[in-house]
Amino acid sequence: MDSNNPYEAPAAAVVDAVADTGRPLFRTSGIYVATFLGSALAGGWVLAMNHAALGQFDLARKVRWAGLAGMVVVVALSMLLPEQVPGIVYLIPQMLAVGYWMKHTQGDTIAARVSAGLPMRSNWVAAGVGVLVALVLLAALLGLVAIAIYGFGFEMS
Repeated sequence: MDSNNPYEAPAAAVVDAVADTGRPLFRTSGIYVATFLGSALAGGWVLAMNHAALGQFDLARKVRWAGLAGMVVVVALSMLLPEQVPGIVYLIPQMLAVGYWMKHTQGDTIAARVSAGLPMRSNWVAAGVGVLVALVLLAALLGLVAIAIYGFGFEMS
């Protein structure tokens, strides 16, 4: 308020009160980091955290299930495709799928919050989610291998 006009509205940042809950969101880079480190499951989980922060609980549930389904598809493909297929072949579709979901459901909201200077969640938290999901998946894999070797008497040759 630079003038002395008492009827002038104060200058303030305008935030959509309906769409914005005030809770910080993950940046697009954080979502990609979580997906890179922990598969589509981690990317879906971080996307779901953003949807929940925006009050979109139905979309949060859908993206959690989609992340789980994406991870199951990648595991199934890794068993079906030959061993000579490089690992990047499994990573790129996961990154593209999570990026597609993010851009179509949250891209404008994240960009508006970043440009308005509103607080965002740390990329380190997203990286932590990715590493935690990767560790859980590794533990599950080791458990399955242990059951296969010791539980059923299979021997690895």
